[in-house]
Amino acid sequence: MERVVNRLGARSRTRPVTILPAADGWRASGIVDGESPRPVGSMQEAAALLPEGTEVSLSLPVSSVLMERMTLPATNPEELDGMVLLQLEKTLPYSGEELTSGFHVIRQEGSESELLAIAVSNEQLNTLCEPLRARRHLPARVGVFAIQLAARFPDEEVLGMIFREAGSTILCVARNGSLVAAHACATVEREAFITELPRLLLAAELEGTPVNFTRVVVESELASWIEAMREHLGDVRLERFSPDAAVGPCSVNLVPAGWTEEKRQFAQKAKIQEWLLLGGGVYLFLLLLAAGYIIWLEHQVSAVNAQVAAAAPAVDSIATRKARWEALAPATDPSRYVVELLNQVSHSIPSDDLHLTILHQASPSEFSVEGEAPTAAIANLYGDALKNDPDLKIFHFDTPLPEILPNDHAHFVFYGKL
Repeated sequence: MERVVNRLGARSRTRPVTILPAADGWRASGIVDGESPRPVGSMQEAAALLPEGTEVSLSLPVSSVLMERMTLPATNPEELDGMVLLQLEKTLPYSGEELTSGFHVIRQEGSESELLAIAVSNEQLNTLCEPLRARRHLPARVGVFAIQLAARFPDEEVLGMIFREAGSTILCVARNGSLVAAHACATVEREAFITELPRLLLAAELEGTPVNFTRVVVESELASWIEAMREHLGDVRLERFSPDAAVGPCSVNLVPAGWTEEKRQFAQKAKIQEWLLLGGGVYLFLLLLAAGYIIWLEHQVSAVNAQVAAAAPAVDSIATRKARWEALAPATDPSRYVVELLNQVSHSIPSDDLHLTILHQASPSEFSVEGEAPTAAIANLYGDALKNDPDLKIFHFDTPLPEILPNDHAHFVFYGKL
């Protein structure tokens, strides 16, 4: 029973775990408190490491999402959401039902908003997260790692970030903590990336992305690339940073609409299982309690039977003595002498016209009195007097209706019994 309660208590405390992209594969943060992000080769491995009661947040690599910078004539979030979805449907080969989209605001001026629209294919996201679904750990939040990294540098006017994720090297541009653009180079090799860097910078400029960096931060493990990159980045400060450092929540949540209902069903089924488990534990406890009570009762009955058996000779002796005293009672109890009974029944006569003819003591415990009264009413009055006589209170009287004689007198027979 205690184990059941402990299990329910453990479920009620959720542990936040974040699955982040790594240079090659994934890494999980928060599985053990205070532990650095743990590398995992695949989503199956990450799912297997998640403890019970985990709330998962998933950060996607740049290569898994579609990004498009837009300038829209609105500032209201609901209006922007509808406009973004409409623009994405025009430019992408997906319908609105096949996509989950969101947007990250870069700046707002007057009635105009510049934002970065992000979309992900529901089919691809479902395939990626199938191992998590199988273990009922569908993410509560789905963000983009590059957006979370950019938020770590809110004071940088134009920031360049270079890091590796999912087998690619990423060049990101951020302004004041907001991601402006991200370009993936499908290599993690130094020479290949250095060769592609000018093309990435040119593509960013053609999109209208500022590349006049005030600072460029490079993943710590790519420190050996810094000198080779200076030729293409110009006179800009290059510094190292660690992508493994803690990141905050993403400003965009790409959880598909269907996942919310699916997670609710997961939670409902889990709660039903918990209550069934608790009910089973309580039922088992009650069965054990009932079995213990029955065993205790059997022990008590055995003890009482032993006491009865031990007392049986004494009880039989007492019963024998009682019967003997009952037989001798008329001779030893003055109140039950025949003469005394005659005296007592005579005191209750209500009229001188009523005559007693027979007083018969059939046994020590019963007698009868027979007589004749001038009327039935006087005979009944005598019967009531016998019942109320304090000297005869030890007897219970039966007073049947008197018999009317030919001379209209009433003949009666009343019985007294102990």
